[in-house]
Amino acid sequence: MKADRAKVLESSTVVTKKLREELKELRSQLETERANREEIEAEPSELKQNSVPVARLSEKLIPDAATILSQLRARRKKSKTDLADLEAILEILES
Repeated sequence: MKADRAKVLESSTVVTKKLREELKELRSQLETERANREEIEAEPSELKQNSVPVARLSEKLIPDAATILSQLRARRKKSKTDLADLEAILEILES
């Protein structure tokens, strides 16, 4: 009878130890998953913050037709190009 109790106690001790190790591993995995999730959730807000300067930069790189026409007239005072011509040129360049 004592031998049976000792075997049961030993067996339950081994099982308990394995369960504690498994729990420790699962907690570690959970922490990793939470960190990954926080990183992924943070990305869209970073993209939103960065999108405004990118939009402003593209405006500087591609001025509107009126600005281009103004610069053209400053350089070539006798140019017969009008705003409609420039808008058409910009449409061609964009496509």
